[in-house]
Amino acid sequence: MKNLSSILMFMILSTKISASTAPYIPSYDDRYTEDLQQANANKDYFKEPEDELNYAHYRYVGAHSAEKYPRFFAEYVLQEQPMLGLLGMGVRGLMFNVYNFVINWSAMVREGLSVICSNPTRQATVFRKNGKPLYQTLHYEMNRIFNFLKSHPKAVITVLFDDFADISKIIRDMQEIIHLNNYDPLLKPSDWAAAQQKGEWPTLGWMRKNNKRLLLFTQSYNRHTKYTWPEKHYFWENNYGSVDPKVTCSEEKETLVERDKRKRSLVSFGCYGGMGGDPAARNRRLCAYYGEAKELIESCKKRRFARGHIFNAYWIDHVVDAVNALAKDNKKTIFDYVNELNVVSKKK
Repeated sequence: MKNLSSILMFMILSTKISASTAPYIPSYDDRYTEDLQQANANKDYFKEPEDELNYAHYRYVGAHSAEKYPRFFAEYVLQEQPMLGLLGMGVRGLMFNVYNFVINWSAMVREGLSVICSNPTRQATVFRKNGKPLYQTLHYEMNRIFNFLKSHPKAVITVLFDDFADISKIIRDMQEIIHLNNYDPLLKPSDWAAAQQKGEWPTLGWMRKNNKRLLLFTQSYNRHTKYTWPEKHYFWENNYGSVDPKVTCSEEKETLVERDKRKRSLVSFGCYGGMGGDPAARNRRLCAYYGEAKELIESCKKRRFARGHIFNAYWIDHVVDAVNALAKDNKKTIFDYVNELNVVSKKK
């Protein structure tokens, strides 16, 4: 009888574990299986660092404008594959826009949708299901990120929201996403007070052991919330839009006074450019090339950008095309650089 009780208890616990990590796929995400197959076919260029590495010394490739892929942005594509494809390739940073969800889709509202990852009146395209327009939502993308974390227990992902949406709506959506997934991988401000007090972060091992492997930073909202961290309190940022060290190794225009920077121990480095910027910064291969990245970062270090700290997140456009093209030509890529840095950082 004792053995039977033990078996039953194991079955109950196993059911709970499998339920908590099972993929949650919303009814409107018809492309999930297709996109997952594409992601699994990608070469993974990233080597997950050892547990001993601290998050403050963790280096990773970030996809700038990660939401701007062909399905929703036919003319203004900045990434070639959906976020699942980027993550499958080794990307561990995702930067994307969020706007208020203001159009009424009664069939979708039941699933808690209120924030979109594109602005349908200005730049987004739509696809349709049963004749109804479907837009790219925070639910759509976050559920996919959650599913990736469920199946990749060592992955640690950082999201930077360019937040045009009301923070209350973002929080409401995140709460619903956690509930529907029966899964919560977020490192919240309440989980690690030392980051707020001293700018100190946990090790990747602690984050993995406690399943606190997803961090959400807001670029506009400048206070902590239940789920999000204010980016400017924790990240140094460069002047993106150029590969000239005189420009890009300078700090982005500051909005914080000196005392508010004391918690900063992270660096966000952008190597991408808009149409009005330096044409070289729009060269997808240049920014993704090992040699260019290393030379640029070393120049910034000598110029004491971010007080001599090198990047944690290195943001580029066109990750898939640029990295695959370089690899095809037997050239080292930005992934080779971050892999090297993560090993070197571990030894310090």
